Parts: sequence; C-alpha cells; structure tokens
Amino acid sequence: MDAKIITSPVRPALISMTAPAAFGMLMTFMFQLIDTYFVGKLGTQELAAMSFSYPVYILVVSFFMGAAAGVSSSVAKVLGEKQWVKAKQLTTLAIVAFVFLTVLLSIIGLLVMDALFFALGVTEVMLPLVKQYMGPLFIGMFALVAGLIGNAALMAKGIMIRSTLVMGIGGIVNVVFDYVLIFGFGPFPAMGLAGAAYATVLSWAVIFLLMMTLLVRESLLSLSFFMDIRQAIKDLRGMLYVAMPAIAAQLLNPVAIAVITRIVSGYGEDAVAAFGIVTRIESLILVGILSLSVVMTPFVAQNFGAKHWHRLDKIVAHAGRLTVYWGIAAFTIVALFPQTIMTLFTQSDAVVAQGVYYFWTVGLSFPMFGLLLITTSFLNGVQSPRTSLKLTIVKSLGLTIPLALLGSYWSLEGTWVGLSIANVIGAWYAYKVLNRWLCEHGSTLPKRSIVNDYKSDLMFWSSGK
Repeated sequence: MDAKIITSPVRPALISMTAPAAFGMLMTFMFQLIDTYFVGKLGTQELAAMSFSYPVYILVVSFFMGAAAGVSSSVAKVLGEKQWVKAKQLTTLAIVAFVFLTVLLSIIGLLVMDALFFALGVTEVMLPLVKQYMGPLFIGMFALVAGLIGNAALMAKGIMIRSTLVMGIGGIVNVVFDYVLIFGFGPFPAMGLAGAAYATVLSWAVIFLLMMTLLVRESLLSLSFFMDIRQAIKDLRGMLYVAMPAIAAQLLNPVAIAVITRIVSGYGEDAVAAFGIVTRIESLILVGILSLSVVMTPFVAQNFGAKHWHRLDKIVAHAGRLTVYWGIAAFTIVALFPQTIMTLFTQSDAVVAQGVYYFWTVGLSFPMFGLLLITTSFLNGVQSPRTSLKLTIVKSLGLTIPLALLGSYWSLEGTWVGLSIANVIGAWYAYKVLNRWLCEHGSTLPKRSIVNDYKSDLMFWSSGK
C-alpha cells in the first residue's frame, strides 16, 4: 500500500495521485479524439455514424467503470485494513468475473446491433457505417474491461505512474495505427471507418497485456486462480454491494447521452456530428475533474478503512475547490477559442456553429460540473453507494433529460441551455447531500466559511509553495 494516501498532507497527496491519473485518462480520451479527427477527414456521414455509436460504446464502458469503482473501493478498504492477500484475491476474482460478463454482453450486442441503432435514430443508409465501427469494438471490449479493472486495483494501492505509462503506450499505438488503418499505408489497405475501430481494439490489447503484467508484479493478481467457491461468491457479493449502485450510476450518464443524441438527431446529421465532437472535447478538457473524481474513491476508502476520520474533511474541502478551479480554467479555454477547437475536427460551418454555442452555454457550468462527481466518489469511498446512486438519478433522470427535452422545444440551442442549467442545479443538490452526510458523522466542515477557504488557497498559490 502507498502510505502517502493515509499519512501525507491531503492536498499534495491528492494532486500527486490525480496528475498521473489525469495523464492516463487523457490517453484514453485521446483514443476518441484521434478517431474523431481522422474520421472527420472521411466526411460528415462517417462522423455522424461514429457519433451515433458513441452512446452505445460509452454505455458499455460506463457499466464497467462502475464495476471498477466498486473494485477500487473494496480493494482500497482491505488494503487500509492491511489485508494484503485479500486484496490479491479480490482483484483476481473481479477480473475473471467481469471479463466473463463482458464476453456475454458483447455477443448480445453483436446480435441486436441493427435494432439497437434503429432505436437511436440511425437510418438504413447509415447503419452499415455504424456497424463497421461498433462491430470490432464489441469483439475487443473484453481487453478494455480487464484493463479498467486492473487499473482500478492498482489505483487502490496508490500505484499511479506505471499504470499511467501503460495507458500512454496504448495511446501511442492508437495514434500510429489510426492513420495506417484508416487511410492505408504500405501493406495495409485503407479501411476507412472500420480502420479507426481496429486501431482502438489493438491499443486495448496492448494495454491488457501490459496491465496484467503490472498486476502480477505488484502482487495483485494470481495466475493460478483457485478459490473456495463459497468464499468467492461472498467476496463477489461484497464488491457488488458497492459496484452495483456505482454501475447503475455510471449507466445513467450514457443513457442520458443516448436520449440527448436522439433529441439532437431531430435537427439533422450536422447537429449529431456537433454533439459527438463537443462531448469528446468536453471529456478531454475536463480530464482533471474526471481523474480527481476517480482518485477520490480509493483515497477516501483507504482513510475510511484506516479510520482516519479527520482526513475525510480535508479530502472533501480540497477536492471541491480543485474542481471549481479546473472548471473555470476549462471554460476560459473553450470560451476564448471555440471556433479554433471545432475546426480541428470538421470544416462544416453548421457543425462548427453548433459546437461554438455549446461551449458558450454548457461551458458556463463547468465550474459546477465536478462537485456532483466528487460527492458521488466520496460516498462510494465511505461505503454509501446507495446515496451516491440517488444523487446520480436525480441529476440524470430528474434534471439533465427533462431540461434538455424542454429546451429542445425552443431550438437546438435551447437543448444546450438545458444541459447547463442541469449542471448548476445538480451541483447545488450534491452540496446539500454531502453536507447532510458530514453533519451526521460529526464533521465541522459544513460550518466553515467557504470564502475563507478560497482566500487561503490564493495565499497558498501566491506564496509559491
């Protein structure tokens, strides 16, 4: 176990874990952005086809991101309790169980692909393009899932830099083979949209092999998987206690994206293409917030398992302010250079115009965006997954979808406004829920002045420490 999680000052420890996690996540998002850039060179139809594929792809990935959150919390808790062998058993069990489930889901996905994408608004003309992209992704998905679960276990132990290097290597593989397989090079024929998918799958395979090697070296994976079946079922149930609500919470976001994609499709292929581009750029530019929320769960879980209650207040306070600062910086970038960013991926004036308006409206809510994410991560870390799920349900089903739908009756721009308002109200609700939990557990943090905390940060940064 990395002792800094439970002994080092909270702010530098959080930042030192978040930085490599952000780089690793950046590499993951680069898979999508690089695909988007090259596919954009093929044409608007191909770009729209990939955008239609995105909700389904992210739905599957989100399912296992939720599983990874459960694994991370469970492994971190037993590490905090110094149960080293149990951590190894949990990691091995999780990888075997979730890879098996991935294979089943991939088979189902391949069988129902036509009906699934017709339901999302894909036309018969565009369906072959969509299948070119999603078919290979379904086949190779098991490698991605094994990598996600393995990375979660490493993160629970505080192993950040080496796992980040693995993601970086995968990113390089994706960059090289994206160009080679999409446009053709040497002995490789031009495969178009399908080439982008095969390049991504190849990068997943590389990550899978390297991540498994790293897990073995860190004593978090047993190559001889023999466990008492009753104990295995008991351990799996324990992980699923946290994982199932986390999975449900993770699934709600892509469900919301799928519904919004369906709403946006009513405005034509240009609108769908714009939404596909901005959601990928948004993921990239908010990578600091997203990575902090991922790091939060094992960070909190280890301190919770070690019963270091005083550190939990500090984790919440520092993480909350860090997300606000990152959100302000992200909005500044997209507000100042929206056209420049959009034209990197498309030359269509209509697509660019919608992307610019998205950044100006939804971007305003970026400072609030991360507050709900870190709250749900904190609640997962303290073994309160149901409360975390409740937050996500309210945000996705109670705010995002209804407000986007309401705005769409006005115009496409109204949809973007609805998304922005949902982020702000969701942050306010998360703040109330988190304060309630802290008060119930004897925390004095809700009584502190937020303004004084921000003043303290300004003094800290200006001092150069």
